[in-house]
Formats: sequence, C-alpha cells, structure tokens
Amino acid sequence: MPSQKSSTDTTNRSPKQQRGRERVAILTEAAAKVFVEKGYEAATMTEIAAEAKSSIGSLYQFFPTKALLAEALHIERLRQLNTILLDLQHDVAGKRAAEIGEEIFARLGNFLGEYPEFPVLAARRDIPKDRKAKSRAELRANIAALLRTAVPSIGQDVDLLAALVLELLRIIVTAAYDPDIAGDPRMVTELRGMLRKRLDEATP
Repeated sequence: MPSQKSSTDTTNRSPKQQRGRERVAILTEAAAKVFVEKGYEAATMTEIAAEAKSSIGSLYQFFPTKALLAEALHIERLRQLNTILLDLQHDVAGKRAAEIGEEIFARLGNFLGEYPEFPVLAARRDIPKDRKAKSRAELRANIAALLRTAVPSIGQDVDLLAALVLELLRIIVTAAYDPDIAGDPRMVTELRGMLRKRLDEATP
C-alpha cells in the first residue's frame, strides 16, 4: 500500500511541477522584457505581472520579491552563458590563443544581442556576494578551459589570462548598460585589440 501511494503521489505531482516550471518561465521572460524597458530599479512587480498576463498574487506566489525574481533570471542567463562557453571548446580546440579570445568575444556579443536584459541584471546592487563570487569562478574556469586548448600552449599564463578575459567581458557587459557608450562598437573593438595583443604576447 505505501508503495502504491508513493507512485500515485509522484504521478499527480509531475503535471503540477511541469505547469509550475512553465509558469516560472513565463514570469521570468516577462521580467526580462520589463527590466530592459524600465530598468531594474524602476521596474515594478505590477508591470511584470501585467506583461506576463498574470495576477500579481500568482507572481508573488512564485517570487515574493523583485530581487528574488531578478536573481532567478540572472542565474538562468549565467547558466546559458556557461553552456555557450562549454560548447565552444570543440570549435576552438587547436586554435591560437588570440583566435580563441576572438571567439569568446563574438559569442558574448551574440549572447548580449539575444538577452539584452543581462547587463541590467549584472548591474544590480542586491546581487548576493557569495553567488556572485561563485558565478565569477565558474566563468573563469570555463574560460581557462578554453585557453588550455590553444596551440601553441600558453602554459603557466592560462589562469592569469582567463582572469583578464573575464575582466574584459565584465567591462563590455558594464558598458552595455551605460547609456553614454552603449552600442558604440569602438569599445568592443578596442577591448578585442587589447586582448589579441596580450594573447599573442603569451603565445610562444
């Protein structure tokens, strides 16, 4: 009898979990659109609920605060960015370090084009410090893994250069949120040139 009840509970729970995941996806995508249009600070939960065609009560059921909603969306976007870096390993294996750097910049550009809310999320002041440190470490490790595939090898400079690449990517994301320079291609061109020069210097 206990095993039958357990099986029944699982069966009944699965559709609810699926509906819950779908609802969360709708809410976070609505938040992404509102964050881009209004900015994080100005965006309201009421506007997000309206964009999602949801009641405010339903939104609060899943996300009691705007900070929790933004954090959930930010974590999902970081997961997608890390997946892009992981998928890139096959494409760049055996290339020169400078070429790998170019590919990383190109993929980030595509990512920001697809998810314009990412710079807004990254600029938040209420990002949990421990999660922020963990996310940076994961990104840096994935960048280092890409640079380790370089031919010729850049040897002991890998970790230092991975940190440099991550910092340059952070500057690009920050610049994308700055209304004075956002959309100016010269910023990315300058940073790519700096990175290529440094990676060429590190290549035997």
